[in-house]
Parts: sequence; structure tokens; C-alpha cells
Amino acid sequence: MRSNAIPEWAEQVAEGLGEGPHVVVSGISTSGHIHAGNLREVLVAEAVANALRARGEEVRFVFHADTIDPLRKVAPGIPESFGRYMGHSLSHIPDPEGCHPSYAEHFLAPFEEALEEMGMEVEVLRSHELYEGGVYTEVTREAIEHTEELRRIMQEVTGRRMPEGWSPYLPRAASGDLTGNRVVEHLPEESKVRFVDREGNEGVADYSKGEGKLGWRVELAARWKALGVTFEPFGKDHTSRGGSTDTADRMAREVFRYPVPGRYEYEWIGLKGRGDMSSSRGIVVLPKDLLRIMPPDALRRMVLGRDPSRRADLDLEGGFPRFMDEYRSETEDRPVPFSHLATVAQTVGDDVELAAEMLRRGGYGRAAEDREKLARELGYARNWAQRWAPEPVRFRLLSPEESREEMERLEEDQRLYLAALSERLEEGMGPEEIQDLLYETAHERGLKSKRAFAALYRVLLGKKSGPKAGPFIAALSVETVRERLRAGARSL
Repeated sequence: MRSNAIPEWAEQVAEGLGEGPHVVVSGISTSGHIHAGNLREVLVAEAVANALRARGEEVRFVFHADTIDPLRKVAPGIPESFGRYMGHSLSHIPDPEGCHPSYAEHFLAPFEEALEEMGMEVEVLRSHELYEGGVYTEVTREAIEHTEELRRIMQEVTGRRMPEGWSPYLPRAASGDLTGNRVVEHLPEESKVRFVDREGNEGVADYSKGEGKLGWRVELAARWKALGVTFEPFGKDHTSRGGSTDTADRMAREVFRYPVPGRYEYEWIGLKGRGDMSSSRGIVVLPKDLLRIMPPDALRRMVLGRDPSRRADLDLEGGFPRFMDEYRSETEDRPVPFSHLATVAQTVGDDVELAAEMLRRGGYGRAAEDREKLARELGYARNWAQRWAPEPVRFRLLSPEESREEMERLEEDQRLYLAALSERLEEGMGPEEIQDLLYETAHERGLKSKRAFAALYRVLLGKKSGPKAGPFIAALSVETVRERLRAGARSL
């Protein structure tokens, strides 16, 4: 799926939303790494927003970052000392590395940068700024005035009895804690509440200035009304029976008198062999990391899949070259196989001119014409090889000196084989011609092909195996290979 192609499921969802204007929202907590699994929600929302725009609707597309949420669990990799901030707003906790204004921004900034790199037309809103700017003042007042109705809905939907003194609003204590504070009086004319914190101290919180927040389930319904939301996707954890959407739906209809927005339930994605992505369990791959190995539209295709209502596992190792070949076959005529690009990238480093020469030798002259595009694609292939490629696929071309050292470790029959090859290889030979010569020379010298090829790879790559030798040597240039094989002849 390319960026200018709207998936059928998104068109069907958009059709069910009716006439606009529309506000499409996606929301994610900033309590930890915002990973590619989280990106699936944003991409679902983007696809629906694009489908609405395609039929001429006015659309506001919003990414709602839950920056005011209380910290409930310290993210993996964060110092244990941050446990002292439990219950504090993520926007009021310092950045553990000191590189951003807050803990929330530490995790949000890389994700926002990825959205920009993807060219996404989305408005990023931070919940603490919405509270502090008064956007949620009226819905917060409305929620507090209907505390008993909201309490009843919470109990009926969840099956849990809410504690005495339960309030939909969580005021912030002087300590910074949002939890364990009991509201004792509402001062609606002043947009304030009086409360008692867990230590028994009295305080006053101004909800028009963001000195607290609504509880999550109440906030969800209130947010729909405050922002005028008409569509929001949700993962299966939120849409389960008795979950947050069940609660928010009733609150929206019965308390806030706001129609429940359209929705789409998406399935989770995981990493092949590791399970579902989870920031709390440290099973994550960041969108920015994926943008280092593929272009934005390929990332959209991989994360969304053909049907985001079905689970998907990202295969970033052995299956990735095949995915890239399938993606590029839809946009290019006879693209260079990704595995070959990885071979070229690992052989020449960032030397685009040498890469172009290798591609020409390998029969991919057209791909060598656009140097800027070639440099970009080599970067993707090189980054993939360095981080994700299976070990047998990773290599680097040895220098002549390193080849000589490897040659000295070989048995004499292997060195004689390589010396014979150095005399028989000729410029202009094609991949299959070279491959036949490698086998033929081994047969003539009574050397098993496995030992022969192991010797060749050892001298060229320092490994016992590597890419198919014929095409590799043809693309690399015969003279480059001869330079390394001749070291063997001199050592005999």
C-alpha cells in the first residue's frame, strides 16, 4: 500500500461515519517507549482520515499524547530511583537523561520526530497543555457535578464497587502526587476543588489551570466532547467487555450527552520470535529505528498489514528482504533485490560510486543511474545488515593484508585451489560463468566443493560462508578478488 492508496477497510470505516466535519483522534500514553505497536493505532487513524479527505470532508487529525497521566510503573532502563515519582504527572517528572524538559517528552519527542519524518499530516496535542490551557475546564466541571452518575456507571460496567469519596477528578497535591487525594468540596464558580491528600493535608486545585486531571475512563468520554471527536481507533485491550470503551460510551451518552465516536478495533503486533510489543516488558522496536531500514511508505505497509484487525508479527530478520522486494515491486520496474543491495552495501560501505559500479557489473545498471536514490537505499540495506540481518548474511570485505593472514591459516590444497582461481578468473566473466569456474577448478584439483568455497569465503570475508560466490565476484570485480587470491600464490 502506497501513501496515495487508501485501503478498502479504511474507506468502509469512513463511509460509516457520515458527513463531517470530522475530528479523528489517536491517543497514547507517554509513560515509556512509544513503539511500532503503538504506531499501528496512529496509522489506522491516518488511513481513515485520508479516506475522509479523499471524499472531500473537512478533517482535523489529532495525536493526543497523554502527558498528564500519573506514573504507574517505571519504564525499563530508567533508574529505580524514579520510583519516588510514582503517581506524579509524566509532564512534571524530570527527564532521566536530562535531554528533554520532562519524562513525558523524553519518550514523546522521538515518536513525534518519526511522525514528521513520515510526512504525516497530524496535530500533536499534549494533554497537560490542554488542561493548563482551559480546553478541558468545562467538561471537568461537568464531570465533577455528575460524580454520582459517573460513579454508578463505573460500578455497573466494571462490576467493582467504587470507594467512598470516589471522584472523577484527581487533584494534584503539593507533593506532586495525583493519586490518593480525596475531593471534599467543589467550587464551580472558581473552577476549583478542595481536597485532602493522603497525609491529611488540605489543599485547593484549580482545574482550569491543569492542577489535576480526570480519571482515565472519565477523561476518555470528556475528551471526545471537548475536542469534538468523531472517530478513534482502539486496541483490543480497551474494547474488551467491561473495558474503558464500554465505560466511556455510557458516560458520553448519559452524562456528557455526546454521541459515541466511530471506532475501529485493531489487533496488536509483535516481533517474530519475541511476542507482543510491550514497553513495560522491554519488547520494543521504535518507529525511528524502522525508518533507518525502510522508507515511510514501506513502514506504513509493514505496521498496518493488509488488515489491521488481525494480529501481525514483524519479521525484521530473515523475512525482511522478501518484504522489501514485494513492496518495491509495486513501485519500481525490476528493482534490485534487497539481499543484493545488502551485499553491495556491506562490500563498499558508503562509497556510492563504487556501489554503482558493482550494480552495473551485476546487471542492475538502471539502479545505478540515480545516485541520490541509490545512496538512500544503500543506507537502508546497510543499517538492516548491521542490526537485523541473520549472522550468515553479515560480512565485510577483507583488506588484502587481512586476506593474506586468512590464507596462511588454510590447508595447502585450499591455497593451491585459490592460486589456480587467481590465474583463471578474467574480467568480463558473468556470474554463472564464474560460478561454473569455481566448481570446475575444485573438481579438477580433487577438492570437495564445500572445502573449496569455505577457503574462498575465508580469504574474501573471513567467514566460512557468504553470498552466492559467482554473482558476488562478478559484481565486486575480478581484479579485486584476484588481489586477495594472489596473496595465496605468493605464500606457497
